Amino acid sequence: MRSSVLLPATLVAFVLVENAIFNSGRYARIVKLDSSAGNVEQILWNEKSRARDHRPQVVAVGDSRMGFFVRYADQTKPALEEQFATIAVPGSTPRDWYYLLRDIDPRANRYAAILIPMDDYDDAETLENRADRETDLHYLIAVLHWRDLFEFPESYQSRELKFRAALGILLKGTVYKADFQDLLLNVPERLRLADLARNYSAQWFYNYVGSSDSLAGTKVDWAKKTVTVPPGVSPDKEAMVRSRLFDPRPPDEHRASEYLHHWLGKIEQRYRGSRTRLIFFRLPRGPFVRPDPPPFNAHSSVRDLAKNANVIVENEDDFDFLERPEFFLEALHMNAAGCAEFSRALAAHVQELLDAHAL
Repeated sequence: MRSSVLLPATLVAFVLVENAIFNSGRYARIVKLDSSAGNVEQILWNEKSRARDHRPQVVAVGDSRMGFFVRYADQTKPALEEQFATIAVPGSTPRDWYYLLRDIDPRANRYAAILIPMDDYDDAETLENRADRETDLHYLIAVLHWRDLFEFPESYQSRELKFRAALGILLKGTVYKADFQDLLLNVPERLRLADLARNYSAQWFYNYVGSSDSLAGTKVDWAKKTVTVPPGVSPDKEAMVRSRLFDPRPPDEHRASEYLHHWLGKIEQRYRGSRTRLIFFRLPRGPFVRPDPPPFNAHSSVRDLAKNANVIVENEDDFDFLERPEFFLEALHMNAAGCAEFSRALAAHVQELLDAHAL
């Protein structure tokens, strides 16, 4: 009889203590800086604590391809009518963007516009099933709560990942386990680095320049399907360009489109009826553009969302001028020069779009 009472009581006590440590928000502040969770924490902290002026606020989401550097918008003369920020996180996905926006804008009223980058407007199929990207749990662990116990795990398709996601939300220590073990090895150093990041990481992110590496001089023979890179470009980068240009496209299973409809649709629904505009635009596709684009999809996520009053879809070709090898460090990511040109152009486009679609 005693054990039948003691066991449940012990379990409840464990859950309460575990959540007091990992679910209060305090632990997220000292997560290892070079981890996915630590990177997200610093980006969100910087956005929540940055100084805002009187201008309308515009924030960008995205992954590592979103080469938008706020300082180039700030350097524009005369000053732009909007103040820009970014919470783009390398490796993040549209599912992440929804929860990150919810965290920094809990009332859905902080921003005049949200910038949402797209690889294409046709929901082109990808080899990866992003619905089953397990790392999303690690990126979002600090901003997920018990109220997400159904929706977030159910967004995975794998039964095993559904279980891991639910367990992670209930017992965040299962996700923070390796980080907590690392913390115990040197508590003072971890606390010192966390304090350093709180005070200076906004400056680090703001002043980041990007890589000066370039694919300038690279030649593509479309008939022979060959890529020739100049001296100094690594074989890995050459292979990446070749794969990007000549590998067969994955068969269209409508998996990517279903995923994008769901998560971009949830972002739109969250801001529907507000004064926040969602601005979709196509990123520069790469240093070279393959001649066989994805099949046109009249009912892609972006084209369907464009029917809503709070959505602005920029012309697909507005950033085509950057699709040159001198603006890319490899097949996917712009280099420092490309990011600078892109940032200036995007900020100018946003101001024009908001002026043209004034509420």
